[in-house]
Amino acid sequence: MAQVFEPPIIGDSKEDDSQEPVVPGHGPRIKAVVLLVGLVALVALLRYAAAVFVPIVLAVLVGYALDPSVALLTRWGAPRPFSALLVLASVLAALAFAGYALRHPFVSVVESLPDTARKLRLAFEKTFDTPDSASPLVSIKEAATEISKTGDSAGVSSDQDGVTKVEINRPKPRVSDYIVPGSLGAASLLSEAGVVLFLVYFLLASGDLYKRKLVRVVGTTFSEKRITVEALHEIDRQIERFLAVQIWISVFVGIATGVALALMGVAQPVIWGLFAGVLNFVPYVGSVIAAVGIGIVAFAQFGTVGAGAEAAGITLLIRTLEGGILSPMLMGKAAGINGAALFVSLLFWGWLWGIIGTLVAVPIMMMVKTTCEHVEGLQVVSELLNEK
Repeated sequence: MAQVFEPPIIGDSKEDDSQEPVVPGHGPRIKAVVLLVGLVALVALLRYAAAVFVPIVLAVLVGYALDPSVALLTRWGAPRPFSALLVLASVLAALAFAGYALRHPFVSVVESLPDTARKLRLAFEKTFDTPDSASPLVSIKEAATEISKTGDSAGVSSDQDGVTKVEINRPKPRVSDYIVPGSLGAASLLSEAGVVLFLVYFLLASGDLYKRKLVRVVGTTFSEKRITVEALHEIDRQIERFLAVQIWISVFVGIATGVALALMGVAQPVIWGLFAGVLNFVPYVGSVIAAVGIGIVAFAQFGTVGAGAEAAGITLLIRTLEGGILSPMLMGKAAGINGAALFVSLLFWGWLWGIIGTLVAVPIMMMVKTTCEHVEGLQVVSELLNEK
């Protein structure tokens, strides 16, 4: 018997013709675009809401620095809220005592700023303003004089043509014009410091409450929770060690710089030592700023380029010894971030949050690196940041 050909019934085929063919690489491209858009949105949020994020980041870092002291008092039997309050009160009392002790040198430095600026101007004029007709400054001065004469002659002819000259009388400056903005700035700074202080207290008093909540929220399986706990412990260990070592190293840099400047005879060496110690928290850029500033102060005081170069050189030498010997010996590989990535992070966080961004750049990048090491799919970021 001959077989009769029957056409297939639509919809009876095992293959689903309604599905579109899968384009190779289409899914990864979409994920990359979504990730890029998310990163841009995150950066915009961090920059726009800096007034919210900056106090939180500062409070977390200060909490890391003070948590060992609070934990010690807690192990001795004191309640954690009372321990946090006692540690904060001790730190504030120490800062107040230091500010009171340094009030006279600080006021002397502020009062000497106009005289320092005048000495700098005279020193530059004496050094560069030579009678040589080929001197660039002389040429610029002559050009400025000729332009001024031309403008004056044009003004006279315009007046003869009947054009009335308009003279603007600016009001004399009043003391209130300077006091009011300064008071508003001080009030804003005090309010932000108060916010940070309260956040630090609540974080210290709560202990590991938020860490336990984060472990419960992140991940649903035991392995995911274990990875989260390991990442948090490693972040705690690295940040606490980094901050402790950085504080003691900055104290060493400040004392060594102050003693060296005092031996040189630089005025107010305590203030400039404190200046160098605070800037030591900013990698790379801080030492350069400290050296340039102290060099200018010495140049203005002694009136010679050699004195300024000597003061700047001593500052850089102390910072070089600290960075080449002391920091590696005490800190080891705590940061674990290569120099290029660290410098780029300084530029990024400085652009994002200004001076505060440069101060918190290293701890933030340490957190990012440690987190990426424990999250699947983000190891490539950790590899880019790693110094090995």
